[in-house]
Amino acid sequence: DYVDLADDKTFNASLDLTWKISKFLRYNLRTGGNINTNERKRWYGLELYQGMNNQGYLAISNLDKSNYSVENLVMYNTKLGSWGNLDGTVGMTYEDYNFLNKNVVGTKFSVMEMRENGMHMAGSREYQTPIQKDYQLLSYLGRVNINLFEKYLITASIRADGSSKFAKNNRWGYFPSFSMGWRISEEPFMKSMRHIIDNLKFRVSYGTLGNINNVGNYDYFQNYSGTGYYSFDDTSAKVIKESKPANPSLSWEKVALTDIGLDFDLWNGKLSGTADYYIKNTSDILLAYNVPLETGISNAPSQNVAKVRNRGFEFALTHRNTIGEVSYMVSANIATNNNEITDLSSSNDIINNLENGHGVAKYILREGESIGSFYGFESDGLYTQEEIDAGHYYTYGGVTPNAGDTKFVPQRELDWGEEITDSDRTIIGCEVPDFTYGINLSVNYKNFEFSIFGQGICGADVAFEVYQVHPFFHGQDNPRRYHMGRWSEENPNPHAIYPRIYTASSPHTTYNRAFNDYHVFDADYFRFKTMTIGYNIPRNIVSRLGMSSLKVYLTGENLFTIRADHKMKDFDPEATSSTVRALGSKSLALGVNVSF
Repeated sequence: DYVDLADDKTFNASLDLTWKISKFLRYNLRTGGNINTNERKRWYGLELYQGMNNQGYLAISNLDKSNYSVENLVMYNTKLGSWGNLDGTVGMTYEDYNFLNKNVVGTKFSVMEMRENGMHMAGSREYQTPIQKDYQLLSYLGRVNINLFEKYLITASIRADGSSKFAKNNRWGYFPSFSMGWRISEEPFMKSMRHIIDNLKFRVSYGTLGNINNVGNYDYFQNYSGTGYYSFDDTSAKVIKESKPANPSLSWEKVALTDIGLDFDLWNGKLSGTADYYIKNTSDILLAYNVPLETGISNAPSQNVAKVRNRGFEFALTHRNTIGEVSYMVSANIATNNNEITDLSSSNDIINNLENGHGVAKYILREGESIGSFYGFESDGLYTQEEIDAGHYYTYGGVTPNAGDTKFVPQRELDWGEEITDSDRTIIGCEVPDFTYGINLSVNYKNFEFSIFGQGICGADVAFEVYQVHPFFHGQDNPRRYHMGRWSEENPNPHAIYPRIYTASSPHTTYNRAFNDYHVFDADYFRFKTMTIGYNIPRNIVSRLGMSSLKVYLTGENLFTIRADHKMKDFDPEATSSTVRALGSKSLALGVNVSF
């Protein structure tokens, strides 16, 4: 006896109007939105476990959500005589989002026959705390573009954004931007080079913008929880307590990007490219601040405490040509990035746990280091029986290692037999690559087509959940193929790819599971992502079939991968840290494109 009914209603509307006020002036109004209501009723009768345990169980949820936006723009365009053109835009935009979900659960029914319509027959009703998420964003903007002599290009803009996610005194952020381009190839002194240089443009820009994606709708409010107890006259009483302090000074996360670039086209477009150097400074980054446990605060407040700098080069080159009946295009790109945390305010290192409560700290935020830095123990292979017999080892967690256990390297002066502690952890890798790159090749010969695309990264590491690295974690997880290369009495290799394996309850399992560089894998790779071979059926044949075109093609994905990792080997190199994914499926697809 189970009922699950949902009544969902949605209304969508949009409007786009343009009014040409004069030859130079236009007004544009865009608005749109949607309204959605959803009522869901779930009834569990006495024949089902939940209904039997509660003498009938009825859950009703009512969801109301809506959002709409309004955009008002005034656009001006005019010629500046023989000098060039000017166009400008001013406007206002507004976004409104509302979400409210109310839930009630009824149990202990005296009459069952009314099922999903019998909430009034419930002997007990629980009105759960509603879930509400509302926010608004109001913005004013202005932009001016100037083109002088088709050589000098200037753009300036400014935004003023106000968000309800901040307290009234900090809701507004102001974000100016400026860019300039110089088409050097149009200068008179370049006239003698125009048979070689089709286009040469120098660019420089500086822009700022605000980010609120890391901000909750009510993060600046004070939060309370009802799980505390206090003694009044030797009597324990349940009380509410402050779980997260208010932070009315919470404000916009700010990004400032400086870019210097060069674009060029040579030999009638046969060779073209772009080169950029950028510096991206992000300030007032929102982080959960370190709070001493003595304060009794269970949730650290979000604060604008961090600054991060990214800088690097981006370069792309494309060559196109036709030789006889063969035309081809080959392109390549490479991008470097240096990421550095430049300021954590007065906060100490912030250590985050990747492993969902498994107690192994993996990430650290530290001034001068990169985001995505792994924090754990450095190792020097595995202990040998000779080292154990000679007493040349360090303990950890009260465990004396055996031969085949990980040989942790202390980061301070220790005598043999002393204890390795958390203070001996250090940075053992980083998941941010030093550079990324890609290549693309396409060839056409008569009716045949061929294309291939590859990509790769260099200088990156990856780490995974503990149960996907360690065999028999919790006594139940399956081992992986690379565990076959573990240390054993038959393979007493101090540089085996995995330490000695114990039963799940052994203290030595806990010892080897302490996060260290044995759990960090080289994520560098190059992979041919796609390869396609196609043939266009000749038009004289296609036209007889009543078609305008017909192409048969074969496409392969992930057909070939070069990996730097020589340990686990069977994880997808494109996977991010946390969860191991399979190596990545290879696929072949045969298809037909038809046009009439």
